[in-house]
Amino acid sequence: MTLEATEPRLHTVPGVSIRLILFGRVVPASFFALLGFFQFQRLVSSVRALPNPVTVLSVLSGPLPAGLYLLFCAIPVFIYVGRPAPRARDGRVLPRVAGLTGTVMLLVVGALPQGAKLYTPPPWFGGVSTTVSAIAFALAVCGLLYLRRSLSIIPEARRLVTGGPYRVVRHPLYAAEILAAAAYVLVNPGALEAAVFAPFVAVQLLRSRFEERLLTETYPRYRVYARHTRRLIPFIW
Repeated sequence: MTLEATEPRLHTVPGVSIRLILFGRVVPASFFALLGFFQFQRLVSSVRALPNPVTVLSVLSGPLPAGLYLLFCAIPVFIYVGRPAPRARDGRVLPRVAGLTGTVMLLVVGALPQGAKLYTPPPWFGGVSTTVSAIAFALAVCGLLYLRRSLSIIPEARRLVTGGPYRVVRHPLYAAEILAAAAYVLVNPGALEAAVFAPFVAVQLLRSRFEERLLTETYPRYRVYARHTRRLIPFIW
């Protein structure tokens, strides 16, 4: 999910069509609705598992991250349903594959079977993982609220977003997804999880490269924005 991008030589997209309604609205909205349904079930389970009396720590370690992730899944449903047609899109194979792959890989990490662990994480890793997850999902939700109907899995041009979390880093959604994946691998240090995490980060970086090149060609002021805004890590890189 990215800041939208295109370049002048790519084909323009006409008005609303059956293809846009089906693949640009119905399919992605249904996908995130399904994710949201599963996450809602997890949220209900985490609420039911709260101790009596309820403590702040129990809420921070259970319902809070689950609720933020539910928002992360639910917001795109409403975005995709009412999303307008893009002005143009990058129709090349590699950017499309990178976009789709980067979107589903985070789900693959959590769905992998638990195998032999590379190490036994100490108990305090759980608190660190929960904190990082909450920060990641909060950042993702904030990014979605600013990106709004410019949200897209593959590169598409609608508008340039530079406000909110985009003032701090150029790709807050990618940063949030990488943080969330790192938090999961931290407490689930299996060989498969580690093997998926590295290419997941690589794919997100590849997507950012595609977008930045396209945004620079499409929006002249993006070059100035990129010069003063870090890519993924605030104040560092």
